[in-house]
This record gives sequence, structure tokens and C-alpha cells, in this order.
Amino acid sequence: MTTPEHEQAVKDYFEQAAANFEEIPAINAGKRCGVQWTPWMDDWFTSWSPRNSNSNAEGPWDHWVDLAINILKDPLTELVRPEAHALAQQLEARGFYSEANRDLTGAELRARFSPDSSLTEEG
Repeated sequence: MTTPEHEQAVKDYFEQAAANFEEIPAINAGKRCGVQWTPWMDDWFTSWSPRNSNSNAEGPWDHWVDLAINILKDPLTELVRPEAHALAQQLEARGFYSEANRDLTGAELRARFSPDSSLTEEG
């Protein structure tokens, strides 16, 4: 149970973050791949690099997959997309500093991002 003083301190923290345009780290995966909340914009999130403390999220594909899994497993996802949250519970993220079991090869990446690849088309 929280006290009224604690509740006021939490409220003040969020109000100060919003007034100062400070992002609040939300979810991360890998060394440089994360999302942060922008409290002055309500339901809005931006990319974030935990290691570099900037908005340049980056990393190998596996880190982005971990980020996606962590987002889907987050309690907020249960509120906005309960079916996605439920499906994600069976998935396992590898952890903050883990690396992929294997890296994507240059050939795999070129095949995926080739202008004539059917994978680049939506639908």
C-alpha cells in the first residue's frame, strides 16, 4: 500500500518530466535498442539507445526481435492489444546483453532488401 506522500511524489515526478520534456525509459533489448515514453505527449514513445542515452536505437536483427517480444509482453500491450499480449507469453527474449545465436548473412540481407524481393512488398 502506498502513502499519500508517495503518491504525490510520483505525480510530481511525472509532472516534472513532462514540464522538462524528459523521456522515461520504458523497454529495452540488446545494448542499444530501446523505447522511451514521452510523458508530455501522453501515449507516445520514441526510440532510445540505453548504452548511448540518445534516440539512435540500433543493433542486430536479434536485438530488434527481443525489443518486439518485450513490447508485446508488456502489461500496456495487454490493455491495447490483448490478443498480441496473450500470444507473446510463449515467446522468450534472450536478454539485455545476449547476442544472436547466429547473425544474418550478407546474402540473406541482400535477398530481403533487394528491390525485386517479394518480401519488401506489403500485403
